[in-house]
Amino acid sequence: MSIPITPIHILRLLLQADQNLTQLQRDIRSNALQWAAMAQAQSPDVATIAGFMNSAATAYQTRLAWISTAQADVTNWNLLVTMWQKLGGVSGDFSSVVTPLQAVANQLGAADKSTYAAITSACNQITAAINAPLSLWPE
Repeated sequence: MSIPITPIHILRLLLQADQNLTQLQRDIRSNALQWAAMAQAQSPDVATIAGFMNSAATAYQTRLAWISTAQADVTNWNLLVTMWQKLGGVSGDFSSVVTPLQAVANQLGAADKSTYAAITSACNQITAAINAPLSLWPE
């Protein structure tokens, strides 16, 4: 006999989605600020910073795929959305967060990273698009 899926399990999925998306939002923004500071200081070299950015773009896509995988499980995703709605949310809340994160992840991979100025420009675009997640304390 297996354990049935209960609201406890669905709440766990909801909390995991929140943790993944909030941390990804924080990581994207803080990485962009860090890369911009490196470009401003012109250290390390452009190729190294570009490598950091390319690695991060790949990692961001992987983390966003977790949500796509969850959404593909229609039964459990519908349960998750129902739980979210009981908490006062709407199903579009997920898209409101995922869409800009996905756009930045896609743009980062293709961004010009050939000079310090290009890196700074790409980072400025990221920080303009991705604000810091809401928090009760500075992070």
